[in-house]
Amino acid sequence: MSEPLLAVDDLTVTIGGVPVVDGVGFSMGHREVLALVGESGCGKSLTAMALLRLLPSAARLSAGAIRLDSRDLASLSEKEMRRIRGEAISIIFQEPTASLDPLATVGSQIVEAYRTHRAASYAQARQVAREMLDAVGIPDAERRLDQYPFELSGGMCQRIMIAIALICGPSLLVADEPTTALDVTIQAQILDLMRKLVAERGASILIITHDMGVVADIADRVAVMYAGRIVEIAPAEDLFREPRHPYTALLLASVPRLDVKPKAILATIEGSVPSLQDFGPACRFAGRCPLAVARCLETSPPLVELGTGHAAACWRSVDVPSLSETGP
Repeated sequence: MSEPLLAVDDLTVTIGGVPVVDGVGFSMGHREVLALVGESGCGKSLTAMALLRLLPSAARLSAGAIRLDSRDLASLSEKEMRRIRGEAISIIFQEPTASLDPLATVGSQIVEAYRTHRAASYAQARQVAREMLDAVGIPDAERRLDQYPFELSGGMCQRIMIAIALICGPSLLVADEPTTALDVTIQAQILDLMRKLVAERGASILIITHDMGVVADIADRVAVMYAGRIVEIAPAEDLFREPRHPYTALLLASVPRLDVKPKAILATIEGSVPSLQDFGPACRFAGRCPLAVARCLETSPPLVELGTGHAAACWRSVDVPSLSETGP
């Protein structure tokens, strides 16, 4: 078996000494799309930021290894990480219009990203930038280079963010909710573009999302995150067919479906993600779980392999699949 492109082991991020990302581990292969899913506040974006060592000032990477092509990113200095970002690992942020500089032209921002990592003249970098805009499906690329972000649509700005992220040919692209601010039609176009990039450029994608429709559309594997921990990880087809953690099953039950008779009331998950102060020895989902028993309130279950590539952290994983059909 070939070595994984990315291997994350026991990743722990703390705020005020409290682990908000708690012992997270997963791996990614080459040319793979892995979706990291869960509600807001579960630690998905903090996990992504930790991979690039871009954590907010209040957060600290306190433990764990992040190996990208066998390099441990967690042990690198900030100077070394600046060479890695954009070169080997890039990120597409959630809101493109907030990520692009409104006072700089599109071309200057793409050129800057390229020249940071490549010895190239401005003219050479501009030529590469124009080619990248063509690659991400922006028409009339030469003219767009001289426009400002506020002159472009949200969909075009997201394509520009993708162009900036990919211009130096990174092996891993982290996409943090890349379609949240887009309408359904543009969302589909962006997902098609990302699939094309995997096929043509060989990049792997870690996509952060709460949208199970996006997951079904693009992911090869899925890691479900709840309250700072991975609670289930599986090939996408297996996870949708037979979820083995109650949280996953209830997420799926909450998605409207066209192939079944609609319910009078859309299923929801009662309650909310616990705050840091509420983390204790119990399963963190126990307070919202319809399958919880006394053991769940006493001890948090470990992530256990249940089949080929399918693991879940639940004392009652065998009883879970029916929840995705009945809902909460």
